[in-house]
Parts: sequence; C-alpha cells; structure tokens
Amino acid sequence: MKKEIIVLGDIELGAGTLTDDFISDGALSSLIVDLSKREHPIDLVLNGDTLDFLKCPYIENGKKNFPRHITEDVSLGKLAGIYKAHKLVFDALKQFCQKKKNKIFFIIGNHDHDLFFKKVQTKIKSLLKSHSNIYFRLQYHYHNVYAEHGHQLDFLNRINPKRPFLTYRKQKILNIPWISLSVVSKFMNLKEEHPFLERISPYPVLFSHHKVVLKKLSWRSLDYVIKSTLYYPFRYFYDPTYYMMPRELFRELYRRIKSVHWDLDDIVEKFKTKRKRRKRLQNKVHILGHIHKKYIEEKDGWVVIHPDTWRDEYILDEETRKLTPKKKRYVRVEVSENDEVNWEVVEVQIERSLFDFDVVIKDERRYLKKAAAEEGFTGQVF
Repeated sequence: MKKEIIVLGDIELGAGTLTDDFISDGALSSLIVDLSKREHPIDLVLNGDTLDFLKCPYIENGKKNFPRHITEDVSLGKLAGIYKAHKLVFDALKQFCQKKKNKIFFIIGNHDHDLFFKKVQTKIKSLLKSHSNIYFRLQYHYHNVYAEHGHQLDFLNRINPKRPFLTYRKQKILNIPWISLSVVSKFMNLKEEHPFLERISPYPVLFSHHKVVLKKLSWRSLDYVIKSTLYYPFRYFYDPTYYMMPRELFRELYRRIKSVHWDLDDIVEKFKTKRKRRKRLQNKVHILGHIHKKYIEEKDGWVVIHPDTWRDEYILDEETRKLTPKKKRYVRVEVSENDEVNWEVVEVQIERSLFDFDVVIKDERRYLKKAAAEEGFTGQVF
C-alpha cells in the first residue's frame, strides 16, 4: 500500500463546558492510537470543525464570555481550554505524528476559523510535539481523493478566504460570517439553558415536541435580524463586525424563521455543480463535512461521502419519542502503489443506551452526565 487516508470531521472538541458536545474521547483516541501503530504512511484528515472555537467560551479574569472580537489571544485562550478538556485526544494525535511518515491535516471549518491565526497553528504543533508533518488548509487533495469541510458551499457560513482577518481598534480580529457572529452574541446562553436539545435531530420533529424552545429561538432570531438591520450598524458604526446585513442574507434568514427551517442546507448539489465546472469530479472520492448526516452517492466512477459527525447527537423517533445515539463513522481510503483508490465508510462500535425524550427535557444536565458516563468521559463541567 502506498498510502492510507483516514477522513473524519465535525468532531467539535470544546472546553468541557455546557456548550461542549463531544464526549467520545475514548473511542476517538483509541482509533488514532491504532492508526499510529500501522507501518505504512497515513494521512489523517480532520475535515473541519475539529476544534469548536465557535461555541467555546473565553475565560478572562475568571469570567466567562463569548466575544465577537476574536483576537489571536482570545483564540489561544480557547485552545488552552479545549486542550485541557480533551487531553486524551491530543495525546493520541501527538503519538500519531511522531512517525514522520504520518501527516495530520487540520481542514478549516466554520467552527474553527481560529486556525487561520499563525500563533494558534504554532501552538497546536507545539502541543503535538511536531512541526514538520502538521498542516492547516481549506481543502485536502491527494491523487484521486478530495476533501473539504463544505461550509464554503453554505450561503450562511461561507467566508472570504482571501480576507480572514479584520482590523478593529488596531487589533487583528477574525472575519467570521454574520451567522457565526449572531451565534456568539445571541444564542450561547440559550445553548447553556438547553444544552442537550441542540444535539437532537431532525429539528422539525424536535420543535414539534418542544414548542417552548422553538418560541425562544424564533423570537431571538427575529429580534437579532431586526436590530442588525435597523439598529446595530448605526449604534456600532465603527465596529466592522456590525456591518449592514446584505439584502440576500435578510431574505434567507426571514425565509428560515418563517418556515421554521433551522437545519443547514444540503450542499451536495452545489458541490457537484461547482466541481463539474472545474472538472474536479474527475477525482474518484470526494468527502464533505458540515452537514451532520450520513450520505453516500456513487455514480460513473466517483463518489461523494458525508460520514456524519463525531459529536454527541441523537435521532428523535416521532412515534416512540425515543432518542437513539448516532453512530460514529470515518472514511478509509487505500491508495495502491499504482495509484488505484479503494474506499470504505467504517463504523466505530460504541455501546450506548436509548433515552426517553420526555424524561430528558425535564433534566437535561442529568442526561448529559449519563451520556458522558456511558462513554467513560468525565471531563465535562456541568
């Protein structure tokens, strides 16, 4: 075998707080340690949203906050919290990249734009004790294998990669999308108030059984949209993070609020259209993240794969009202000596219980602890 490529995305390592949705440290670190023991070269592609900087609080002088103005120091502070909460995963990554034939690719997603900061990249390399085989990119491409997170195909979450930073009060800050700014400004306290519910899908079924949260979400969204159009751009005229909302964005958000559409849009068709224009579907294997679902489409010698998320998520059955934990998956690709490519989606076995939705919503923190305990994770702070 010439090379093995392992792709997994949407891990979303947080800082062990109520906004941290990752508990599978044991399973993920075991997988990475197993990979580190293999003799052939391996590219480990962490396909975006690996580190959940977006929902991670920043602790300053003992106080927790979710700042809009994300400087390099803010990102480094968040990284320290993530490392402390999930050291087991970082230790496994460190073991993996000690073999120089192995490479780690941190693909930048919409939850970890902080990876654009050079000092953040340097710190991660330092934590992993390797500076020569760790890379930070928006895409991964090797022979007939292509991977990207997918947020650049999402109208609400895409960024300008040529302008990742802004200047505010003589400081360099992240130029994150409007929707991300709204999340940190308006919705993180709602996430802390209902820390389990955001893990449940599909959202239409969830909201049909939990009208209170739907009402809170809808009113907060409408309030923020109106203020972002009529108030914030004038009140904070010199603040580049409070820019006037584009008309297309206003229409899109109004459509979603009106139709109770909170899911991310499907990006596969946009991806195929874009790649056909660039003739990139000539690649054999295309792997996307961003959309937390399993999806495989194979046709004419190519395949598009969503392996789903590694964070803790559940499917709500509308009839039984039971919550089934999602499976964890990754994409494994073998590249032979003559550059032939073979792929498979591998499922990681984790024993978990079904939860009762009506019981969970009465005590969400209790079931966060129960879920963490089932996976042997004790790092979260509730």
